[in-house]
Amino acid sequence: MTQVLSSAKAVLALLSEEENLVVLFALKRLSSLMDTFWHEVSAKLPLIEELAASEKLADETRRLASLVASQVYFHLGDYSNSVKHALAAGTSFDATTRSLFTDTILSRCIDTYVVYQETPESEREELPPKLEELFVSLTKSWVLENETTADLKEMVGFTVRALRLDFLEKVLRQSLSKTHSAEILNFTFYVANVLLQDITFRRKVLRLLADLYTDGLATIDYYSLAHCLLFLGDVEATSNLICGLWRGGSRAVAFQLAFDLFEYGNQEYLSGVVAHLGKQLGVSEQALGAVQSVPSASDAVGTAVAVPAPATLPSSAPTTTDDASGAASVAAVAESPEHKLLSVLSGQVTTSLHVKFLYARCVADVYVLTHIKKMTDPRNSVIHNATVVANALMYSGTTMDGFLRDNMKWLGAAQHWAKFTAVASTGAIHRGHTEEAMRVLEQYLPKGASVPTLPYQEAGALYALGLIYSPLGATRDRKTLKYLEENLQKFSTNVQMVHGASLGIGLTAMGLQDESLYDALFTCVTGMDAVAAEGASVGVGMLMLGSGNDIVVQSLKNVAYEENQKEKIIRGVCMAMALINLGREDEALLLAEELLESGDPWVRLGGCFVLGLAYAGTENAKTIEKLLNITVKDMSDDVRRTAVTMIGFLTFKDPNLCLDLIRVLVDSYSPHVRYGVAMALAVSAAGTGNVAVIDVLWDMLEDIVDYVRQGAAMALAMVMVQLTEKENSKVKDFRLLLEKKIEDRNEGRCSKFGYVLASGLLDAGGRNCTFALHKQRHRLDKAVVGVFMFLQYWYWYPYLLMITLAMQPTCIIGLNESLELPEYTFKSKAPPSTYAVPKSVLQEKRVKASEVQAVVLSTTRKEEELRQRRHQGPGGPGLPAGTSATGAAGGDGAAAEAGSKKNGDKDSTGASAEAAEQESTVEILHNPARVTAHQFAVISHDVDPRYVPLKPKPMGICLLKDTKPEMGAEVLVAPVVLSDRDEARVPEPFSYP
Repeated sequence: MTQVLSSAKAVLALLSEEENLVVLFALKRLSSLMDTFWHEVSAKLPLIEELAASEKLADETRRLASLVASQVYFHLGDYSNSVKHALAAGTSFDATTRSLFTDTILSRCIDTYVVYQETPESEREELPPKLEELFVSLTKSWVLENETTADLKEMVGFTVRALRLDFLEKVLRQSLSKTHSAEILNFTFYVANVLLQDITFRRKVLRLLADLYTDGLATIDYYSLAHCLLFLGDVEATSNLICGLWRGGSRAVAFQLAFDLFEYGNQEYLSGVVAHLGKQLGVSEQALGAVQSVPSASDAVGTAVAVPAPATLPSSAPTTTDDASGAASVAAVAESPEHKLLSVLSGQVTTSLHVKFLYARCVADVYVLTHIKKMTDPRNSVIHNATVVANALMYSGTTMDGFLRDNMKWLGAAQHWAKFTAVASTGAIHRGHTEEAMRVLEQYLPKGASVPTLPYQEAGALYALGLIYSPLGATRDRKTLKYLEENLQKFSTNVQMVHGASLGIGLTAMGLQDESLYDALFTCVTGMDAVAAEGASVGVGMLMLGSGNDIVVQSLKNVAYEENQKEKIIRGVCMAMALINLGREDEALLLAEELLESGDPWVRLGGCFVLGLAYAGTENAKTIEKLLNITVKDMSDDVRRTAVTMIGFLTFKDPNLCLDLIRVLVDSYSPHVRYGVAMALAVSAAGTGNVAVIDVLWDMLEDIVDYVRQGAAMALAMVMVQLTEKENSKVKDFRLLLEKKIEDRNEGRCSKFGYVLASGLLDAGGRNCTFALHKQRHRLDKAVVGVFMFLQYWYWYPYLLMITLAMQPTCIIGLNESLELPEYTFKSKAPPSTYAVPKSVLQEKRVKASEVQAVVLSTTRKEEELRQRRHQGPGGPGLPAGTSATGAAGGDGAAAEAGSKKNGDKDSTGASAEAAEQESTVEILHNPARVTAHQFAVISHDVDPRYVPLKPKPMGICLLKDTKPEMGAEVLVAPVVLSDRDEARVPEPFSYP
């Protein structure tokens, strides 16, 4: 029979004994009884602490006394003292046993160690040696015990959080030795980029991963390795990787890496890779320049794009004589495979493919623009300007400027800076069409006179030139840059020309960090009118994008601090400082804090800019807290509005986090804060179709302040882009709302401006583009710049066109190893209507017209019955009086006609319902195909009998592997040439009776 103790007093009495063994026995007994009698033991806590410090007792007894004291403090809720005594207990504290006490102590120890590791070395207090010993012993034992994938992932998170690279390497190498799989490496890569805030340690982790990806794996994951090197900015290692694949015979993989690197890499990185790789492959500088100067090099390497419809895109395949002459002009340059590889890295191939795809697949509804033009007064310059910009956004990258050509008289209503924007919009429409840039803008570009005859148009053309080259940049060709620089210096006294040329240089040379261009631009910052200086400042910022150049930042800061400095100049240099510090994170913190402490609200505005771009996409908690404090406490409406907006930049990888952070601000008394909330949600949820964000923005459409409604409409368009009615029923309601609000004569000019722009944003890029600031959690620098500058339209409307930098074509374009486009099919495991392009206005009107039933007036019916009674005679044979014989017999009377119409309506309704029921559950797509951002999740590549994608889950441009070369020559997509204007097709032959 087991005796149950009712009190621990007898055991506690033994603590007063002098014999060491007796005290040891008492402490062991108390440790086992602690959960039940801790309240009695706590009365003897001072005595227990004396025993722990006594030198008369044996070490084992003192350690056990420390453990008992730790247990007492744990039950009292004093966890700090509990941890201190647990560490003093040494080996008496068994960290391997699982209990609430043990788990709490370990978690507290780990948290303490992590806080110590995260604290800057200059601010650290001394770490208890026993805490270090405990952490090391725990980690070693846990590393040896890990067996399952879940345990390994837990250890990865633990070691990364503790900033212990040595233990992380042990965990990863142990996993690789057992599995030879890249799964745990990919997980570590995700953790490092998503959860790790310390940029220095993150680089160390990525460097470790770059080494491990080539060591111990059964199959090297070249794509993940390339992403590691991209984050590290390691030009030499990236070049060596591609060169090794190229010389090793894996040319398709090298091409795929080149496409991926151009998509994710910044200008400085790509320039370095191209230069280094060119030397390794033996391509001369002269040959590199020759490739860039060819008018249509992508055609020569077979970058053809076509669609099932009659319109198709150019191909280098010698299938037609028309295409042969075009290919011959560049054959001498493009015949080398090495040139093809460098063309891919420089972006020529990608840009050309996207332009041709957007041209061939453009389904933008021109009737939307026609309706806006019809319903608005051209004398209203604000709405007129908005319509021009909406057209540019709707047709961005498609090269289709028919609306402008067909409405030249209406376009002529633009005056002054509106003319500048109108001409610049041509650049947005022809974005990426670099081969024809000069020809398209020829009538507007400066003609050589020392004084511009049409300064607004000519300056707008220089800005347009930058927009055209913005997707490509200037990796090797400096011809366009020299042209822009010459015009900047030639017209250095003209405000409009300096402004346009500066923006053009910034867009064309984004991230190039060229010293001569910087000198030319900075001269205009310090010695020009406010408008010109602002443009030059923005040009400097884009030129030095992400460089963190302290000398340039200090020069700009001095300009901002000059006495009686103009608002536009201060704002311009603040934007420039933010752009220079894009992605610099903690390196830009001191600058941001200095700007935020200024008494000038425009300088504090710059502090918000710097925080937003320096920590873009990082979700840094401290920075978010700082911005929220500014939102609440700052006295300037501009600063508060900007602070809220910048939260969107920090959280664009997690829209739900952004919504949780600022949801309470939706009801703010300040309309500027509410507008900032709308823009923050637009930035964070752009292109996602997030339902919760849409619901919040939908309610904001009813705000009493016009510019809040303006922001809500534009934000909704950015979030809903490419969303279909099947995915969210509010899409159709939103389109109808925009139409209604634009028609409303009583709607304010400010809010109507937003509705017009929303119409263009909603159909971006011919309904084939989405807005994306990141791809697979990779920050897209140009897209971030585009959205950031777009939001500055609050002060300057021409910045609206910058949003085109964030437009990403959503498609799958498959290429073979020769960069030709073969016929290839794949499957969308969803009904075609789920992701279908919305119907045009004319289609909707036809549907509504077909649904209208014929109405027969009662007087007409009575007259018809009277006429028939007179014809048949009263009563009729075998029929009751008042009944038509023909009607009853089903002849050609009015009743029969009405019945046939009714039956016809039923038939049409039934047919449509039957068609809906019979709609296929899958859709077969043909290369190249429009695939929306949400549709990628249901794409399957198991249909085509010959080709499979080279990498899993491809998006955008992907290389195809020919699994059955024995099937003979590849069938390529038929070519067609880009046209300046859409023309009606020639009708089919027919015979006239």
